[in-house]
Amino acid sequence: MKKVVALVLVLVGGGFYATPYIAVHNMQQAAQARDSAALNQYIDYPAVKESLKLSMNSEMNKVLLKNKTDSGMNAFATMFASAFVNPMIDIIVTPENMAMMLQANTPKAIDTDDKSTPNQADKAVDNDVISHKSYQDFNHFVVTLAKADHPNSAFTFTFERNGLINWKLKGLAIPSMVK
Repeated sequence: MKKVVALVLVLVGGGFYATPYIAVHNMQQAAQARDSAALNQYIDYPAVKESLKLSMNSEMNKVLLKNKTDSGMNAFATMFASAFVNPMIDIIVTPENMAMMLQANTPKAIDTDDKSTPNQADKAVDNDVISHKSYQDFNHFVVTLAKADHPNSAFTFTFERNGLINWKLKGLAIPSMVK
């Protein structure tokens, strides 16, 4: 009897541990099938937009304030650039673009060196994607996806526990747009 109870506990614990992996797999399947309705169930769009806004503002600040001058023009440029972040995020965070990013493809809205034709993006194979999945803590799970030929240009997705076994995408960091 003790063996049965132990086995049940191991199975339940293993299933509980696997819940974010299953959620990510289901999201990627929905993305490949271009099923926006299924994909939307896993995404908290307002939270993703807020995290992306913070990420993009931070990146812009790094770039614009890298070469500090006494004139204050870089600070002005930083404030001016921040005004463009919200509209850009509204363009980036759509079901179609989220599906592309879940396959480590850069959406055209943010692709700075798009040399491919639309058909080449559709022919992308899963085996050319490097992925790293891990728990950040009990309630957060992080997935990093990058193309094998551009391993330093990774998308980082942060999932948060939603209830006991469900997970929602709450955070997104896109690859640096500055080369």
